Order: sequence, then C-alpha cells, then structure tokens
Amino acid sequence: MSKNWSIEKVLQFIAYIGTALIAIALMLVTIFKGNGTVSKACSQVGQAIAYIITMIVAGSWVRGKKHIAWLICYVVFVVAIVVLYILGIVL
Repeated sequence: MSKNWSIEKVLQFIAYIGTALIAIALMLVTIFKGNGTVSKACSQVGQAIAYIITMIVAGSWVRGKKHIAWLICYVVFVVAIVVLYILGIVL
C-alpha cells in the first residue's frame, strides 16, 4: 500500500512541475511575444511531462483490463505520441 502511495505522490509532484513549466512558458511567450528560446524549452519540457504522466496513468488503467486489444491499442498510441513528439522537436 505504501508503494502505491509514494508513486502517486511522485506523479503528483511531477505533474506540479509540468504545470509550472507550462505556465512559465506561456508567460515568457507573452513577454517576449513568441521569440524566446527559453519559453520554447520550458514549453517542450512541460508538454513532455504532461504526456509522460498521461501515458503512465493510462497504462495503469490498461493493466486492469483483461482483453489484449486494450494493451495493443495502448502500445500503438504511446509509440505514436513518442514518435510524433520527437519529430515535432526535430523538424
């Protein structure tokens, strides 16, 4: 029971950091009118954290399902998110 509690607390803290980074990025975009590299970096880190937390929570939900189709769809979705996110940063 305490292991789940600590994982939950870690996820909550990471979500908090991600929210803070997105807020900072939006403020910097407003201040610098979209020309700041710092705001872009904060935004990308915040988005990555948000995606990771979403995938972790969805993964724990999928583990509770018995049908293999849920797992297959989850893997396809996660791979798509990771590949498209990396391509978005590179391109």
